[in-house]
Amino acid sequence: MTDTEAAPRRRGRIGRRIGLGVVVLLAAAAIFGTVFVIVKLPAPATALTDPPRGDLVVDAAEGEWQVGEFTVRLDDALHVTHPDAVAPVWETVPGDSFLTAADSEARFLDDLGLVRVSDHRDRAWGEQHVASAQIGADGALTLSGTLEDVEAIAWEMRLSEGASGRLDAAISVDPAANRLYLSAALEPDEGVHGLGAQSAGWDLRGNRVPLIPREQGIGRGEQPLSFLVDLAASAAGGQDTTYLPSAVNVTDLSRSLVYRGEAISSVDLRPHDRMIWEVWSSTADFAVAAAGTPAQAVAIQSGWTGAAAPPPAWASTGMIAGLQGGTDEVRAKVTTLQEAGVPLGAVWLQDWVGRRTTDFGERLQWNWSLDHEQYPGWEELVADLDAQDIRVLTYVNSFLSADSGAASAARGGRDLYAEAAGAGYLARDANGAVLDADQHGFTAATVDLSNPDAREWFAQAIADEVAGVGASGWMADFAEGPPPEAVLAGGSGADWRVQWPTLWQQVNQRALALAGLSEEGFVWHRSGGTSSAGQADALWLGDQTQDWSRTDGLASTVTLTQSLSASGMAQVHGDIGGYTSVDLPVIADVVRDDELVVRWAEASLLQPVFRTHEGNRPAFSAQPAEDAELAAVLGDLSRVFVALASERGRLAAQGPLAGAAQHPWMLASSVELNGAADNELQMGPDVLLAPVLAADATSVEVVFPPGLWQNIWTGEVFGESTVVVSEMVDAPLGRPALFVREGTAVASELAEFAAQ
Repeated sequence: MTDTEAAPRRRGRIGRRIGLGVVVLLAAAAIFGTVFVIVKLPAPATALTDPPRGDLVVDAAEGEWQVGEFTVRLDDALHVTHPDAVAPVWETVPGDSFLTAADSEARFLDDLGLVRVSDHRDRAWGEQHVASAQIGADGALTLSGTLEDVEAIAWEMRLSEGASGRLDAAISVDPAANRLYLSAALEPDEGVHGLGAQSAGWDLRGNRVPLIPREQGIGRGEQPLSFLVDLAASAAGGQDTTYLPSAVNVTDLSRSLVYRGEAISSVDLRPHDRMIWEVWSSTADFAVAAAGTPAQAVAIQSGWTGAAAPPPAWASTGMIAGLQGGTDEVRAKVTTLQEAGVPLGAVWLQDWVGRRTTDFGERLQWNWSLDHEQYPGWEELVADLDAQDIRVLTYVNSFLSADSGAASAARGGRDLYAEAAGAGYLARDANGAVLDADQHGFTAATVDLSNPDAREWFAQAIADEVAGVGASGWMADFAEGPPPEAVLAGGSGADWRVQWPTLWQQVNQRALALAGLSEEGFVWHRSGGTSSAGQADALWLGDQTQDWSRTDGLASTVTLTQSLSASGMAQVHGDIGGYTSVDLPVIADVVRDDELVVRWAEASLLQPVFRTHEGNRPAFSAQPAEDAELAAVLGDLSRVFVALASERGRLAAQGPLAGAAQHPWMLASSVELNGAADNELQMGPDVLLAPVLAADATSVEVVFPPGLWQNIWTGEVFGESTVVVSEMVDAPLGRPALFVREGTAVASELAEFAAQ
């Protein structure tokens, strides 16, 4: 929820409810001296049963087969090798079942988008028998047999070479089971990376990772913030909640086993000797990569997920400034930024649709048409900015509000809610009525993206109303999924949850095409799934808290960026300064100051766009567009971002994944980098950034990949040609620890920039 309305609806509620609760407790303490409080916190966000285990029994199918360039051997375990791989690309634990199944019932609780999921098992099949192995005329190998419990059910797995370096596994079990589990052996110290926007750590071993798009929450385990947020609004989330999961992963041995479907799934990385995929279906398709490096493994998987092209060239010409407040206020803020020397590529005006006043403050109108009362002289504003080569970007989400539509109609505009409801394009409840969900102060319904006609209508509406006002792009917010209980043209909300974000991305891609913006337009999304790597123009990191924390603040953004790049998602950026500010009476105000904004901007330099956000409480948060001194510092950093444009272009010419900001190990594969450089980002082979991630720090430890690295500010050279070394490096505010490989084109360009 990155619009002003969505987060304040919850953040305002948090402030009021916690404040009242604390006042009552303090008053009771003052009167009685001691207070015993029973607090009922929300249920866990994810409560899944443990994967069933059992023995592997190979009845009469031991042997070795060739499937394309893959060699498959079955004895007391499954072994798959390939000449290009540095390790067996897939092997299973000897003597243990590698495929099991269960019959379970899911339960969902939707806390305003933070969907809580639990699974209750009725029965499981753990012992696996392999009875047959046959090579078909097409060269595919089919293994089959039974899974045993009180009674046996059949299973089958078909292995085929889907592409060069990729083995596809199509698995089915008897429909009596609605959960299947597939395992792959891991070395005890073999790290697993990727799986989308995961902030639990660069190495996810020890975690169970659910791949369910949903609200990530506020704080996500940071204490006491998360406790207070849950006490007030059941909205803290955790390290198992994310807007943007992906199935793509890579291990320390460059292995990659990936689920390819659209069912709810999870990956259990808690066992010391294996990963276990869980898929909520009786059928599942997987892809196994054969690679010599982690980057090659991700590239192989991107062959079927897709990979987005970089943003249009104008996005590298300067900052995308998130501004709001109406015509006069935006003009004044643009002037402040320009006078401070900030190069502007675009302004992002999320309140272009107008505002509404609720008990929780100023919110947006959820009807995607221009509010001329909020922005009088809009056409002149757009034209004036265009004359300065500054694009205008706006905002849209996947909901529509009845009262917003009515307000638009009263101004002579379109009522999109009425149009969608009349055509049957809105999600409905069990009684057939439009499902108007509470948004804290108003209600709104989601467009039924399971309906192809509804998607086409919405794409045309966005092209006409959003792009039609002169916008060069927009934030495409929300769309983690409909309420689980929603009745849709294609089934239930739960059925469509995993694919919902990519449907929303398709709607926006279609809107860009209809508006003639396929080449020069730019849309960025918060929610996503595995195929969002190719479906979305760009993705952003979600709503981080305006603090320094590793759970949900500045430090988390480095891990999120690393994990997304290991999932084949290269076009990823975040809100400079963070989004979520919270005012609580029992802890210090969670709100950004100038230092946090600057350090966040420094950490964003290698991202494909450089975009600010005013946050959910603009009046209390540091704002570059209202502070000439802060703006001047961001101006310097914006020019560093612009100076890197040529390097981004060179990397883009090598392929869509080449320019990703990613963990240095992904590029160098030096064992010493893995675990040591987890706070760093590298863009291509020649640019390295070690952001400062703690308040009041003026130096940072930098782990240098093999090579000679030049500090862009001082010209000092660090590192050694053939080994990994680490050193403490000065990094005063506004001068991050940014290095370029000595003797490269980008080194010359950054030296020229520093000399200016």
